[in-house]
Amino acid sequence: MNDDLLRRIPIRDAARRLEGVVRRTPLAPFSVPDVRVELRLKLECLQETGAFKARGAWNQIALLSERERAAGVVTVSSGNHGKAVAWAAQRTGIRATIVMPANAYPNKIAACREFGAEVLLGETRAAAERLCAERVAAGATLVHPYDAERTLQGAGTVGLEIAEDWPELEVLVVPVGGGGLLAGSALAIRQTLGRRVLVVGVEPEGAPSMKLSLEQGRAVTLERITTQVQGLCPPGAGRLNTEICGLAVDAIVTLPDEDIFAAQRELVLRGGWTVEPAGAAAYAAVLAGKLPTLVTHARTPDNRVRIACVVSGGNPDPAQIAAIRA
Repeated sequence: MNDDLLRRIPIRDAARRLEGVVRRTPLAPFSVPDVRVELRLKLECLQETGAFKARGAWNQIALLSERERAAGVVTVSSGNHGKAVAWAAQRTGIRATIVMPANAYPNKIAACREFGAEVLLGETRAAAERLCAERVAAGATLVHPYDAERTLQGAGTVGLEIAEDWPELEVLVVPVGGGGLLAGSALAIRQTLGRRVLVVGVEPEGAPSMKLSLEQGRAVTLERITTQVQGLCPPGAGRLNTEICGLAVDAIVTLPDEDIFAAQRELVLRGGWTVEPAGAAAYAAVLAGKLPTLVTHARTPDNRVRIACVVSGGNPDPAQIAAIRA
């Protein structure tokens, strides 16, 4: 492990800034068909603004200089990060602009506006990225959704809380979009529990940005995105996140969309939680039996492997979740 990188991004510093602002979400036991597994779910679907993104957004905004605050903030997001930035900006009296792709869930677009943010829509994610860049060039302060040290430091408090609440943890499973949650949580685990915990990222087969980035040793931009799982399909993995994950993450698992939607259905119907598809990705890897075989090797019902999955968000499209509950 690169000790310099560990020292540069202390997750506990962010935890102190977030105390009293974000929720310490439950780590809830949840039964699975595999009797060799003891599973707990980190329910970030119950977080402020309905997703873990509140952690990184607050950590970013709490550290802005007066000049940066006066300039206002801007970000690009398919929804959860934008909602979190709008929430944090409203709490601190900062002007916020959220640039979103036009196909973002309507409820997420509305939520950003409800928190007082200006919302700009781009025809595609790439067009939204360009609009955001124009605002930054005009002087606005960028609050990057994933490829920023302060963002991933805040997101990493998810992993820190898991380590504190369940120090016997053996495997941590985290959904991957741009990689901020995975990178931050992996750092938190390495800083607290060391190397004995296996850290696994999960992303859709139709947007395997982190998998490809780690294989190529550099952050890549995807030429084609085919997944329908919003929130796990940014243009590519973050540069800093790729560097950290290359050092601190043990494996990346990719899943077809149908496995992720099946896991969402189970969390909604059996668990009773409001979970969006992206939030179910980590659990999907357990449910579908797609974790590395070494996880359950030589385990028995009397010697179960302790696995925590992050349920990262609870802001689904209302029509989609209504169909599940029908």
